[in-house]
Amino acid sequence: MAIFDSSGRLTECSAEFAQLLGENPQVLLGRAYEELSLSSGNPALSLVRQAQETGRASSQNLALGEAHLRVSAQPLVTREGGAPHVAVTLMALDQEQAPRERMRQLETEFARLQALFENMPLTFWTVRPDGTPDYISRFWYTFTGLSPSQTDPAAWRQGIHPEDLPEIAQRWRRSLATGEPYEMECRYRRHDGAWIWHRSRGFPLRDAEGRILSWLSYSTDIQESRAAIERAEEERRKAEQVRAALDTFFDAVPAGMALFDDQLRYMRINRSLAEINGLSVEAHIGHTPRELFPDLDPHPEGLLRQILTTGETITFESTGKTKASDEVCTWLACTAPVRAPDGYHLGVASVIMDISLRKRTEAERDRLIAALERSNRELDQFAYVASHDLKAPLRGITNLAQWIGDDLKDIMTDETREQMRLLTGRVHRMEALINGILAYSRAGRVRDQPESIDVGALLTESIELLSPAPPASIQVETPMPLLHAERVPLQQVFLNLMGNALKHAMREDVLVRVRCTETADGWEFSIADNGAGISPEYHERIWGIFQTLRARDEVEGTGIGLSVVKKIVEARGGVVRVESAVGQGATFFFTWPKSTLKK
Repeated sequence: MAIFDSSGRLTECSAEFAQLLGENPQVLLGRAYEELSLSSGNPALSLVRQAQETGRASSQNLALGEAHLRVSAQPLVTREGGAPHVAVTLMALDQEQAPRERMRQLETEFARLQALFENMPLTFWTVRPDGTPDYISRFWYTFTGLSPSQTDPAAWRQGIHPEDLPEIAQRWRRSLATGEPYEMECRYRRHDGAWIWHRSRGFPLRDAEGRILSWLSYSTDIQESRAAIERAEEERRKAEQVRAALDTFFDAVPAGMALFDDQLRYMRINRSLAEINGLSVEAHIGHTPRELFPDLDPHPEGLLRQILTTGETITFESTGKTKASDEVCTWLACTAPVRAPDGYHLGVASVIMDISLRKRTEAERDRLIAALERSNRELDQFAYVASHDLKAPLRGITNLAQWIGDDLKDIMTDETREQMRLLTGRVHRMEALINGILAYSRAGRVRDQPESIDVGALLTESIELLSPAPPASIQVETPMPLLHAERVPLQQVFLNLMGNALKHAMREDVLVRVRCTETADGWEFSIADNGAGISPEYHERIWGIFQTLRARDEVEGTGIGLSVVKKIVEARGGVVRVESAVGQGATFFFTWPKSTLKK
């Protein structure tokens, strides 16, 4: 048996084939069919050409000298297209039966192998000893979309990524030179243009003497496995970055942090906790808190064991001494269990903060609050006593002035009567000033019980108390809300602002307008008048205590009313302001929360 390639040259032959021709097998290799002892005029030549042109097997008897042979030509089709290879079999007629059966077996085996290669989802190819490809399986063309009609031996390069070609060429040359198998990874272009990673392996097929007859190679798709590896590597890289970030955070956070195992031994602590405890990081590892700090009260080890048992999160305070200082300190610990994915408690994580300064500050604050409350009580007592003791002589002066006026009314001159009137006015002003000081000392500090208030009804009552003399009037121009608030302070604000508007308008037909608008968290009330107005330079000054813009002899007042309004409103979370200009009246605004603030 012999194999002839598409150009008609012998590429392989059996010893029996050469023996029938009386030649050495090595001498026959590479010869054209015409150069064999089977002359060109021999009918067998037409069988080779017929097999190449028709692709069908054919046979014919042949006389070679004294021998009578049967010549069979079997085309061997490849995916390269063009003229096929041809297997030529010579069989002596007197030994025809056995070789014919062997030939059928070989043909069946060859067809089976060829079908296997053609239908597997892998790319197979064979390469001659000189490196020229002579067979590529059908899967290669299906995968790449290239045409089998391309006869260029280097056409396979079109399906390989240009960046991978240099390394492939280098490894292939090394295998050709050394005869060693090769393995490499490269990208093949799929028919849709996508580059898919494959792993290619190749190994030589040798004859009995070790000569390379051909190279058999195949490639497998490793895109998914490579992508999985890349994803795993990316996840590992991200995990390392997160780990590094957590390590940095763990050591940089200003609070102490510790991890305990299921035996409550320190597994890891940060530098802050080492500084708090006055021990190095290494001195903690492997020890329990009770071993290192036995005198803490309450001792945290019992609570940590409770966390391991119940899985709950616990925040607690502990007091004692550490190696860092001889002073008794207090720490706040926030602890939580560390769980495995299956829920098993691996240990405990704890964040510890030294709150000793805060505790001392809280103690000092409580002391100051107690002192302030005591001082306020004393101030209230003083204010009541002072107001009572100061009002008593004032009432006496008022009575004496009244008696003197009654006794001397027939002989007093007009000048004397005016002086008596001024005396009585000064006494009333002094009494109003004492009452104002008392009200200011209580404003914003003394709280009443909140109740449900109809602000519209409260305004009606306040207007009746003020009783503006016609043509002066007070008008409520918008609907008023219902509030849950302290009644007396709110009414005091309305009375002061409306009373000021009537008093300082400097006109008999003063008109006071009261409005209300809702805000995000409360109500804004406005009291506007058509009086003389206030210059912008005094808009802040008027809220100070004892501040008046006109002489008290011109307009009777203490200068305390607006300061009381400001103190009441701000103590309840509101704000006050004024909008005014000279000759354009004044509008006073104040806000009141929807809910009463706690004391």
